[in-house]
Amino acid sequence: MNQKKLVNFSLFIAGWWVALLYGNALALIALFVVLMLHFVMWRDMRDIFLILGFIFCGFGVEWAFMANGVQDYRSNLPPAWAICIWAMLATTVRYSLGFLMRRPLHAALTGVIAAPLFYFNSVHFGPAGWGRPVWQCLLAIALVWGLLGAIISGVLVPLVEQTDSSPEQQVQ
Repeated sequence: MNQKKLVNFSLFIAGWWVALLYGNALALIALFVVLMLHFVMWRDMRDIFLILGFIFCGFGVEWAFMANGVQDYRSNLPPAWAICIWAMLATTVRYSLGFLMRRPLHAALTGVIAAPLFYFNSVHFGPAGWGRPVWQCLLAIALVWGLLGAIISGVLVPLVEQTDSSPEQQVQ
């Protein structure tokens, strides 16, 4: 992993912890910093589509988790800090997690293993809670993220990468 990819993943992890521990306001600031540094390092405007897709998908997934008692955020809508984490995760998909792209099985397996660990820490260290028994929540999270990993790796990222990346679309 080269230095830029290591920085990319480190920024996601740091942003995740800031969002988790300090809530909505600092999550938005962390997201701003991660996005600015991301576009300084990579300069690929196609990432905007991926980030926006993750924001909308994240809102839907978190809302579905809330509606089905998987996560309890003690609110009617997913909190901003959770959606910021989704946006920050999107910055890693084509770069530090790029080795999973076009490998849907590997991406699904990573989602099945990693997502429950991140959500478990979100409940343990952060303001989220479980709405059902922990094992049911972790199983639901693993299944959803296994499917998401495969879709992101096999469909979404290849679709984004097919779009024109001419110099006009590159950030100067």
